[in-house]
Amino acid sequence: MDALTFLAVIQDVRKVLLGARVQSVQAAGLHGLWLELATPGGPEALLLSANEAFPRLSRGAARPAKGGAVSPLAGAARRALPGANLQTVTHRGLDRVAVLEFAYPVPAPGAGCLLVAELFGRQPNLVLVDRMTGQVLEAARHFQGPDGRTIAPDRAYVPPPGPARPDPRLLGTVEAIGATLAPHLAAGLALPLALRRSLTGLTGPWERELAARTGDGAPEKVARALVDLIRSIESGPWEPRLVLDSTGGPITASPIRLRHLPEQNQQPCASLGEMAERLASCLNSRRAFTSRQTMLRQALRRLEVRLRSRRAKLAVESLEFGRADLFRRMGEILVAHQGDIPRGASEVTLPDHASGPGATITLPVDPGLSPAANAERLFKAARRGRRGSIRVASRLAETDGELGRVHAWSERVAKASDPESLEAIRQEMEQTPRLLAPRDRAALAGAGGAENPAPREPGRRAVSRPSGGRRKEGPEPRRFVSSDGLPILVGRDNEGNDYLTLHLAKTHDLWLHVQGHAGSHVVVRVPNRSGNVPRRTLIQAAQLAAYYSQARDDGKVVVDYTLRKYVHKPKKAKPGLVIISQEKMIIVSPDKSLIQKLSAPAG
Repeated sequence: MDALTFLAVIQDVRKVLLGARVQSVQAAGLHGLWLELATPGGPEALLLSANEAFPRLSRGAARPAKGGAVSPLAGAARRALPGANLQTVTHRGLDRVAVLEFAYPVPAPGAGCLLVAELFGRQPNLVLVDRMTGQVLEAARHFQGPDGRTIAPDRAYVPPPGPARPDPRLLGTVEAIGATLAPHLAAGLALPLALRRSLTGLTGPWERELAARTGDGAPEKVARALVDLIRSIESGPWEPRLVLDSTGGPITASPIRLRHLPEQNQQPCASLGEMAERLASCLNSRRAFTSRQTMLRQALRRLEVRLRSRRAKLAVESLEFGRADLFRRMGEILVAHQGDIPRGASEVTLPDHASGPGATITLPVDPGLSPAANAERLFKAARRGRRGSIRVASRLAETDGELGRVHAWSERVAKASDPESLEAIRQEMEQTPRLLAPRDRAALAGAGGAENPAPREPGRRAVSRPSGGRRKEGPEPRRFVSSDGLPILVGRDNEGNDYLTLHLAKTHDLWLHVQGHAGSHVVVRVPNRSGNVPRRTLIQAAQLAAYYSQARDDGKVVVDYTLRKYVHKPKKAKPGLVIISQEKMIIVSPDKSLIQKLSAPAG
């Protein structure tokens, strides 16, 4: 949601929801909250979503479907917000940060909560803050930024830094905005570029809208148009509409009618909330489609690499087996000239009439064998070569056919425009006999289904691919020993992950898992209760976690690690699915050589 659309939504929330009492709170995915509020005009709803695809505020959004694990933020909000009144909504300039202040209707000065919506950047966030202490109660995402800003429970809330460029809404006047724009326009920059470099809060569609409204681009005229635009969006009335691409799909939204676009590229909506939710649905579907398309492309790329490697090996074998006729001819020459072979010779030069008059051929012979035995060795090699050449030719033809199928699938994946096409390709790949390795099948299983892949949740993150309930037993883990002598255990599959994490690992052991991909749980046995392991052991365990995951072929992989006591399994969760907290991250490269280097001796 861009800054000007966010401004309209904030004004809409203020007009309708100030003074409303929170009736109930429900999770909206891992990074969102849905609030039911009571107003004099009847029940209202407010959605706050820090979803990466489309972070937004949306009044009037439908109640989310129930089910799945409740995020820590939703749990904290359920305890803190019901019964509180929405007292103020603070929004500064064109920031995409809003502070919703909730107060309890009791004589307790200062009691209440702040719900801070930071809906910008790659990691948007919702932060619940105690109004009296200023400390974070919970957040959709826990993190520590490079500037030292930390969002985590029991830490003081620090607002994000302000924008680097001037905010036109805070500048406020035509004169101030014109003076900011003038140097960039005088330097000969096009109006959209001048706006981008001089002011914050204006994205591409709004830059083009201002260009359409001003024409010649004089600083004062642009500044006047920008002031009028901000005021019209701030005060309403709004004409919410979706902006459509050439295929008729929504790509962005606007609270007003845009002059620089034809009417056929703008689809009116009944409310700002409907506009936001329709766009969010489309963007989420598009993101899920792109994710599945990427997973299929990666699986096909791995298949092609493996098939090309197989073909190269078969080509070498074909050359070797292609010498079968030569071995037969050499054996026949030895049989024909047995009497001409000196005793004890290691090679002999004999006439080769098949190559032409006077031609000779030098043959290696075993001095410990008779000429007849040497000839039989060559005949045996010829027979083996003929059998091998038939087998290799068949395998080459089969491999070429599989490569052709892979190329055809790759072209279809690149051209696919709907989930049904991708699903058809996935099913064809799964049904092709002897083509897929177990790892490929696991990757295709992750690319299947109509639902969006579960998003990651920094701070408390769901990891691994779910597929069943808890087990008290499971496959024994792979066992390694680090260079510092500490045991490293690696789960073999989802059931094995549960067995390792829930039944073998101790609370003070170190637990690792690759971030954002399915993979094995990894546990480092810690001999004391300090939870500390040498840096070298940490890196080696992280490299094993990266190798035994779907990120094995990536150059650099992010691995989460935490103590086993901070790893929890939600009730009724499927095998391999856990929630982690208090985690840290390390970036490593998968290292296959560690398997041999660190393998623990059997028994």
